[in-house]
Order: sequence, then structure tokens, then C-alpha cells
Amino acid sequence: MPKRILIIGLNWIGDAIMSMPAVQACRAENPDAHIALLVKPYLKPIWEMHAVPDQILTLDKMGTTISKVREYGFDTACILPNSFRSALVPALAGIHRRVGFKGDHRRLLLTEVVPVAGGHQSNEYYPIVAPESVGLVKELPELNIPETAFQTLETKFPNLGKNYAVLMPGAARGASKMWPLDHFERLARIVMEQTDLELVFAGGGGDSAACEALCRTLGGRTQSVAGQTSLQEWAALLKGASVAVANDSGGMHLAAAVDTPVVGIYGITDPEKTGPLARRYRVVQNSSVKARDISRNSERAAEALASISPDQVFNAVQELLK
Repeated sequence: MPKRILIIGLNWIGDAIMSMPAVQACRAENPDAHIALLVKPYLKPIWEMHAVPDQILTLDKMGTTISKVREYGFDTACILPNSFRSALVPALAGIHRRVGFKGDHRRLLLTEVVPVAGGHQSNEYYPIVAPESVGLVKELPELNIPETAFQTLETKFPNLGKNYAVLMPGAARGASKMWPLDHFERLARIVMEQTDLELVFAGGGGDSAACEALCRTLGGRTQSVAGQTSLQEWAALLKGASVAVANDSGGMHLAAAVDTPVVGIYGITDPEKTGPLARRYRVVQNSSVKARDISRNSERAAEALASISPDQVFNAVQELLK
């Protein structure tokens, strides 16, 4: 009987994308297995664009989720998050083999504990889901955007041109990862002065006010779609872009995953750990301080971000456009 593997996915867009190479390696090591993903509901659309999962389950109330997981008779749970709850679900669902990191006082909930690998964050997940592939040359994330996403994007935004850049000024982590908005405004003006690109501001619902304000100020060849796209439409938008500019954020990783040239703006987070998994990218960072975990309102991070000039970022954009 083929293996039945449940991968408990990560909770943020960027983290989910950084786990994809390891998930792809899991499929290569287990070509005949039934592989399911358990993720938060808002991340289901991103995994629907990925080739590996045979099944996507979504997190619900604890009891409902446990019953749902138990029903499908998985024999292995690969637990990517570090939380207690993520290990509790497969333990209570009766999955016999449970593999993950030991953090958050959950050691007794696991049957196998793996060490945290060094290097890029994407490396960390191989020992959990694809131990035979640890140390091998890694693939990039692979997303297949459905044609319906391009069609609905065009219906929603009929004025979207064919020659545009996407600017994404938001970051779920907050101010510690956000380049100042007036820097984004200046960058936009330089792009419009120096190129014929139209500018599309994108992001989630929490970014819409800032994006719309920037468009009102800039006028001209700008529009905002922030908060108006589904996740798959956002991917389609990025796929059609000549270049994308983003903070260290889910939007940056999404641009990388659809093979759009992307400029990532970093304060004090470490691009060696969380840089975009992409063929064509540039990282702009002035700080010699590099940290993995930072507070949401780090003054040092804000200062480092503010020190990055719009001209620096535009130079990176030009390199990618060449």
C-alpha cells in the first residue's frame, strides 16, 4: 500500500514558498505516495498552484481538524512549523510517525526529531520531508498559475497594460520590514521618468490605503490593485510584470516563485537566510547587522531601511531590466 504522508504547512506566504523545494524533493523521494498538505485556509490557493499535493486540507477548530486528519489514515506526519499545536494535531489524530523540530515544549509529541539545518531557510525543511535530499542542489519553487486567474485579473483590471512594474510596499511583519513610503514614492517617480513602464501597486487588504494614497499622489501611469486580487490573481499579476520591487515579504517570494525578476529591500533581516528563491533577483541592503528574528517595531531595522535610497533600488531595477 502506498505511503500516506501529511505535511503540516507553514503559516505565511513567504515561508510556504520557501518550503516548496523540500516538498518537491519529498515527491521525488516518494513518487507513489499520497501526499497531503494541512494549511491555513488562506494559503490553500497557493498550494493549489503547486504540483505536489494530492490533497489539501485546511485548518479548522482543533476537534474538527483532528477528526478530519484521522479520517484519512496518514502513516507519516511531516511537521514544518515549530509550534506546539502543529505537533499536537497529528499526535491526537493517531499518526504513528511524526517528524519535526523539537521546539515549543513538544518533544514528547514527536517520534523523530531532526536538527535545524544551516544556510537558507529553505534548507531547514529537507531533513523533515526529504532526508535523502539533504545537501543536494536544490530546485526552485514551482507554481502553475491557472488560466482562470489571468482571465479574472484582466476582467477586474481591463486597463492593465502589457509593460508594467509591480511595487509592493507592505510586509506582514510590519514596520521592521517596510521601506518608507516616501522612498517608494520617489522610486516610482524615477521609474516613470527613466522608463516607459506603468506602475501597479499591489499587496493585501492591509496595504490598500497606502497603495491608493501613493497612486493619488503620483497620478500618471499608476494604479493600485492592493486588496482587490485573490492570491492566484496576485500571482498572475506578478507573472506578467517586467520587474517587481518589494520588501522582505510574501509578495517578494511570490514574485520569485513565478519567475519574475524581483528586487528585495532588506533592513536587518538576513537575505542569506530568507532571500528570494529566484533565477533573477537583486537584494538591496545597507546594514551589516543581519538577524533572523526581529521585533515588529525595531528602531535599528527602521533606520537601516530608511538609509536605502530610491536611487539604489532603481539601479537594481535597471540591472534586472537589462
